[in-house]
Amino acid sequence: MQGLIEKGEDLILPNADPAVEVVKGYRRFLVGLDIAQAQDRNAYSILLDERVPFYNKNGRQELTKRRREIVRADHLPAMSYADLAIVTRNLMMDPSIAGRSYLVVDSSGVGRAFCDLLDTKSVQHTRVQMVAGENETESKERGRTFNNVGRTRLLSALNSAIHTGDLSIGNFEARDLMRQELESFEADVGSTGRVRIEGGTKFGHADLAVSASLALWLSDHRSVGTHIGEVPLKGYW
Repeated sequence: MQGLIEKGEDLILPNADPAVEVVKGYRRFLVGLDIAQAQDRNAYSILLDERVPFYNKNGRQELTKRRREIVRADHLPAMSYADLAIVTRNLMMDPSIAGRSYLVVDSSGVGRAFCDLLDTKSVQHTRVQMVAGENETESKERGRTFNNVGRTRLLSALNSAIHTGDLSIGNFEARDLMRQELESFEADVGSTGRVRIEGGTKFGHADLAVSASLALWLSDHRSVGTHIGEVPLKGYW
């Protein structure tokens, strides 16, 4: 019996027995990039999302429970947006995630111009404009799709996923800083009844947590492949 085979993001347990149904799993990486605004810092998070095929006690193939884990997160030093685009391209070409990774970028404010730079580097990505409130809409400009998602919606989903065990935080250098940012969030109900979530530490404005919330959002939404060059479009997951 052959072991697990990885083909891009697909995980396959080959079996020559026609009576055994081969169930395809997956292992993919979602990369969230939060672009620095006035006092923020560039930050990224990489989220592992996988379901692995295995044989149950009856010899049938099943998939493990979905596992999502933040496996890496860090700040990037201050640099020009042109240099940041090159760094982002190199990150997506890292052999550990290349060919099975998807990028989502904060396209709010200066992020809009940065996303245009990514286009010049042939780095495919999903654009998210963080807006007020908890709504989620989609708009198109110059043939590009923008996902307009409430910042509160993103952070609430992140908080919920961690507390329910749908998302875990792995071991990496900035793990403690990520936890501090998550613990700093406070919810406030305004006069209109809308919930607002704010947070941050003395080191920054919760940039790591925001990048992680983008990656989590992408794990449940439509995307395109982030391989360099011409590649087929990816569909719904």
